[in-house]
Amino acid sequence: MDAKELIEKIDKARHLSDVLSPAGIGKQYKKAAKLLHPDRCRLAGAGAALARLNQLKEIHEKGIPFVDDAGEFRVFGRSAVFGNLGAMHDVSYRNFRLLSTHGDEASEHFRRYLPRSMDPGRGQMPLRFPHRAIPASGLTLPQEHVNWVLSRMLEFCAWLSQIGYVHCGLNPESVFIVPETHGIMVVSFYHLCRKDSRMKTISAKYRNWYPAEVFSRKRALPAVDLELCKRTAACLLGDRSGLGIKFKKTHNKDFINFLLKRHTDALACYDEYRMLLRRNFEQKFYPLEI
Repeated sequence: MDAKELIEKIDKARHLSDVLSPAGIGKQYKKAAKLLHPDRCRLAGAGAALARLNQLKEIHEKGIPFVDDAGEFRVFGRSAVFGNLGAMHDVSYRNFRLLSTHGDEASEHFRRYLPRSMDPGRGQMPLRFPHRAIPASGLTLPQEHVNWVLSRMLEFCAWLSQIGYVHCGLNPESVFIVPETHGIMVVSFYHLCRKDSRMKTISAKYRNWYPAEVFSRKRALPAVDLELCKRTAACLLGDRSGLGIKFKKTHNKDFINFLLKRHTDALACYDEYRMLLRRNFEQKFYPLEI
């Protein structure tokens, strides 16, 4: 392709793979960078395109950094790498193994919400995903996409409750969004508890998102996960407080009232939400391009 075509392609790109094919990406990058170098290319936008190409290359090689309850991790599209492993990562890995090997038939379906693999070793813990997955952290999505993200989270919670667990740490860093399939990945399990057991830890960053009874009763109940799901949904709509009250006049009334309502039974909550979606929204697939 010539320089003009390359500039146009870079302008539209979200990932390095949108510009260069995975095979021989190093050689392709050198060729593209040479083509756009200011000493060789006088086209308007060439400098900005080269800077963007370099940015995409850095993200491809080093990942996008995020910070969760246990420290920094980096995201590389279809994988994430947690570094500086400590006790919390050990807990997360053990809990992941517990859920991913749960033996009942229904669990086979719900394992799609878990990473394909989690492999601690040599100070790092890579996670692999079947599709490109992106942390919900920092994202703002329109209503039609928040609708299905919340549906997936509530379905995940219903499964956990059914097999006797409460996650206790669902938030924008632990929930990844899968644009291609309209799915989610839950990637960390630092606070997972047996249902109705005593909670030992919570996410300090999202302390204000937990129901008040967590601090008085300290019981791992489904209501904890349901509240965290709804707070995450409100955050995705653009309210970083996770409350959603500010959307009462601008968004679907039934949806916002659902976010503000208290629920205690995970399956009943999920069923109620599915009925809400049928009443208020089109059953339509909206492509998510992020």
